[in-house]
Amino acid sequence: MSEPIVDATDPDEAFAALADETRLAILRALADADGDEATFSALRDAVGMRDSGQFNYHLQKLTGTFVAKTDDSYRLTVAGRQIRGALLAGRYTKTGSVDPVPLDDPCPACGGDRTFHYDDQQVEITCDDCDLGSFFGIPPGVFAGYDADEWPAVANRYLRTVVQQAASGFCPFCDGRMRSRLADQLATTDDDASPPEEYRDVPTFRFTCDRCGETLAGDLGVALLDVPAVVAFYHDHGVDVRDEPLSAFRTISTDRARIVDRDPLRAAVTFTADDESLTVELDESLAVVEAERTD
Repeated sequence: MSEPIVDATDPDEAFAALADETRLAILRALADADGDEATFSALRDAVGMRDSGQFNYHLQKLTGTFVAKTDDSYRLTVAGRQIRGALLAGRYTKTGSVDPVPLDDPCPACGGDRTFHYDDQQVEITCDDCDLGSFFGIPPGVFAGYDADEWPAVANRYLRTVVQQAASGFCPFCDGRMRSRLADQLATTDDDASPPEEYRDVPTFRFTCDRCGETLAGDLGVALLDVPAVVAFYHDHGVDVRDEPLSAFRTISTDRARIVDRDPLRAAVTFTADDESLTVELDESLAVVEAERTD
């Protein structure tokens, strides 16, 4: 049986096709057209190139990978729309930073004040009183149109969607297959360093891509916010998990997340609301084994 997914275009050729101002203008013109589709003449007029032959040369360099030809017009392919989206998001073209923004919600580990930082496409949230922090990349275009004091909430929503995508098995960087697994300790900024003693036995999640090798690591409480038992538990207590900051669900102590067994690795995560608790037990692949409520 032949392989269903194959390389139709050499990557070097695909990227070379984009290394021209006229071709990028064609992609932008198609993106602005109704339905991402336009005739040859309408597209040429939108780009502003008088020489029909020269315009056709550039259009053909895009056709097949980024542009598809229909009976009487041209339209963006999925790859074309993704390039358009990446340009708008500023992944390749924009930069940005913001002065540190104090956060209202306290550190989930020590209750100290926390601060939001953004620079060089990287969010970092630090605590004034302890070493616990978080960091993740966000394209600058995500924050376009928002005031600086809104950036932490925007980052919170963006990170939630990234975790949801990875937990669903799709890499947010290359769309490859993402594998979920349980880890037996917190991740650190230095791969060769160990976490502080108080976090050594706190289980966390790892999402790793089969294709590009990218890894997302973080708090188990955040990774479980789409689990029906967790959503229903908070709903019964009048809490919509979509409206709360992710820090409200972090389980960075052995009181909230603990290792149940190491061979095979299993963990239990406890969520609390009012006077009730929900404990969710997970296997190595982050599949829910058991969910139990207690008063």
